[in-house]
Amino acid sequence: MLKNKIFAAAVFASFAWNLSLVGGVILGASYALDRAAGGQFEVFPPYIRIVYVLIFMLIVFQLEIFRRSLYGRSTQPEWIIKAFVVIGVLGIQTPMTTNALIIHSLYGRSTQPEWIIKAFVVIGVLGILANAASPSSNERWNVIPAFFITIAFYRMLKPNLKK
Repeated sequence: MLKNKIFAAAVFASFAWNLSLVGGVILGASYALDRAAGGQFEVFPPYIRIVYVLIFMLIVFQLEIFRRSLYGRSTQPEWIIKAFVVIGVLGIQTPMTTNALIIHSLYGRSTQPEWIIKAFVVIGVLGILANAASPSSNERWNVIPAFFITIAFYRMLKPNLKK
């Protein structure tokens, strides 16, 4: 039991690190300059800040799903669909937002949010690889929180993989 609490604390600390780092990029904080976007900017350009606003929203979404899972509250499929509907209404078109709009309009709900967890695992692995390959030595440290968050979502999938 204690091992799970320690792991959960490490995951929450990883989320806190990611949110502070991404928030630093959005605000143009000096501590984020060599820890994000390859460490190549002296001032973050507007397009990078816009991308990081979207990343910030994704991290908040991940944090909410992890928190609900940790405390035994199911993540209602309707909640996930509504989040993607809002993203779609904001004009951010991705295959996920398009599918969410279609599912929401046809059924008003989704059947299983498992694909979201799988997507988070894939995003996590890609994040680990991208951070590990960064030319910035300070950005390579971001592999550690990315690893904890990816493992947390993989552990959420494990019981479902046995089906």
